[in-house]
Amino acid sequence: METAIVSLICIALILVGGMTMSQGFLVSVDSTSKALQDLGGRAEEMLRTELSPVTANTSVTGTMLYVTLTNNGQTKLNDFSKWDVIVQYRDGGDNCHVIWLPYTEAAVSDNEWTKTGIYLNGQPETLEVGILNPGEEMRVEAKLNPAVGDNTTNQVILATPSGITASGAFTHQP
Repeated sequence: METAIVSLICIALILVGGMTMSQGFLVSVDSTSKALQDLGGRAEEMLRTELSPVTANTSVTGTMLYVTLTNNGQTKLNDFSKWDVIVQYRDGGDNCHVIWLPYTEAAVSDNEWTKTGIYLNGQPETLEVGILNPGEEMRVEAKLNPAVGDNTTNQVILATPSGITASGAFTHQP
């Protein structure tokens, strides 16, 4: 009789342990499938996002950089504070600078960037203001310190939060 009670306790422990392990396995499978689903959604967004090559030029003094890019994809783009703008350039002393510029809504200070406008067919946008819709063009202004050197070839890169980049070269001609 004593062995029957011990056997029943052992069987109960095995059942509880098995159910606990099964629950842990199901939670693990669920979290893995959710992660794969999120990854697939991000990959789909990246496939639908496309920025045209950048056109860029500088002001006469070489302190202001003006950039234009077009959304040729199918995804609406916004949240510009999460965009990355990186400029690689040479100054007047032939020193190389690689600078990440933070976004600002206000007037740009040294080594900052802002969007100066979004346009559709050369006209300021009227629908969904502040969102770079497919087919629209965004103009960006950045202030560089020190100034870009004369007759130097430089590069600017813009990257969205999803990892889509657009880059272009610019030459400062005084």
